[in-house]
Amino acid sequence: MGITADETSSGGTWRVRIRSSAGDVLGAGILLGSETVLTCAHVIPDDGLPVPATEVLVDLVEVPDTAPVPARVADGGWVPQRSDGCGDVALLRLGRPQPAEHGAPLYRLPPVLGRPVWMGGFPKGLDNGHYLRAKTAGRVGPRAEWVGLDPKSPRDVVRKGFSGAGVEDEATRHVIGMVVSRYDDPVGVPSAERLSVSYMIPVETIVRHLPVVRRWLGGDPGVDRPLVSPLTTGVQDIGFAQRLAVWLRREPLSGRPGIADVETVVIEDDDHARYEALSRAITLADRELSGGGPDEAVSAAPHGTVPPLGSVDLAIDVTGRTDTEVALRVADRMDLRSPGDTSPLSRVQANAVPLTIVAVGVDRARDPEALVGFMKLLADRGGRLMLVFRDPRSRGLRLAERLFRPEAARIDAWLDELAGRVALAADREHEAAERGARRSSLSDAEDATALRINLTRLRSDPELRSHRIVAKLAAFEHTVRTVAERAEETLRVIDAQQPAVQELKWQLVSYTAMLGSKAESERAELIPLHRAAVRLLATVPCDLPEARRAVDRFVAAVHTPPEGEAP
Repeated sequence: MGITADETSSGGTWRVRIRSSAGDVLGAGILLGSETVLTCAHVIPDDGLPVPATEVLVDLVEVPDTAPVPARVADGGWVPQRSDGCGDVALLRLGRPQPAEHGAPLYRLPPVLGRPVWMGGFPKGLDNGHYLRAKTAGRVGPRAEWVGLDPKSPRDVVRKGFSGAGVEDEATRHVIGMVVSRYDDPVGVPSAERLSVSYMIPVETIVRHLPVVRRWLGGDPGVDRPLVSPLTTGVQDIGFAQRLAVWLRREPLSGRPGIADVETVVIEDDDHARYEALSRAITLADRELSGGGPDEAVSAAPHGTVPPLGSVDLAIDVTGRTDTEVALRVADRMDLRSPGDTSPLSRVQANAVPLTIVAVGVDRARDPEALVGFMKLLADRGGRLMLVFRDPRSRGLRLAERLFRPEAARIDAWLDELAGRVALAADREHEAAERGARRSSLSDAEDATALRINLTRLRSDPELRSHRIVAKLAAFEHTVRTVAERAEETLRVIDAQQPAVQELKWQLVSYTAMLGSKAESERAELIPLHRAAVRLLATVPCDLPEARRAVDRFVAAVHTPPEGEAP
């Protein structure tokens, strides 16, 4: 990375090592200000108290000639990991303040796919620190609180000693998250196929759990204040709320040049129910506003109206704004840099902008047509856009519908590709059915027959040449992928279970042969147990634990002598 041997690691004086009072390395942390350290809750030893009172030692490893500083969990700074995986953050209060200039440059930055990052931790044998590089890999975990980190190489996966380490954006040197965990495929998976991935908690999620961290945080929030919902009212326009959630849940289009992933929506001034549904969806989708688990607004929401956490990167009220002002908001949100010319437009033009953006009041901007032109630039740079207009007759809306209309040839090619995927999904589903697989719990609209019918409908859709067909095709593509993946998983499970199922069947057959030596009254008691085991073993895929228990019950009953008879 161009760091000379006699320098500290890019000025990261905020990096700290956390040790027990006995000197054992527990993990890493991030210095905030002069006397606060951010880390993972699981780094702090459990002493049985609701909030640990254990004293730990904090080392400012990047600051020469500094002594260890004692620290304890700060008041209000304890959010342990819950059963659903959310949380796992903590703040420590240092026993001695440190120079404030050593504090970390925390920054709100959307963890978009493929952003290069690096992190430093303290694995066993490298107590003085070790650095790894990775790229952000998208939302994972419960309610998508975590973000995956794809390692640059198999050796760049975090390990014990990295928990609590700051994740630093390689381009800007801002701290955008904190290492929390890792995943490895089980032993037995071929080494060439083994998956190992690291996870981080983005700073916006951390702020949701620990609002006090906001005082050290740079960068603007992802949602403009006028668009934030108080989440105190119910959903009145359920259909529109479900439409929003489906669009936000969808994977971004990739590998489809010439097809803009843009949705246009009209919400008139007096349509308060629709506007509140939009505001609610934006708020629930933002990490800083809606993280942290089973909030009442989420648990009480109608089915299908809650979008994934982190599915909106930027929500802007563009009313009265110029295209330059909106460009500045986008560039600052992405922390974009450009060589030479530093104007907002140049910063956007010089970079990919893979954000999901909701822009509200496009036809109320200072120059709506100029703003629509800027939105076309964002779409060309990889952005997913939802453009909200207030007047169904506005010239800006007409321009957007023309500007984002996809080429007919590209849509036809997409439909042909989908037809091939439908045929493949149908073949795999048919193979699973032939092998005895029971019907999936998915709806009737999500089987191969329904896919063929819906594909035919899409080919004759009245909006086939409109930009609105893109959302329909993307949603259909997601359904096709779901059906295919379901069938593939069923076949994998059947193959994996076959040896164990066959062994249980042989065991059942061998003990069934012993029924002939039993009295009729004994057989009458054993037959229901036998039938239950047979039924479970005949189910495909098989519930192996339950089938094994059923066979064991039958075997034990065969061995049990009749009542009153000596064993």
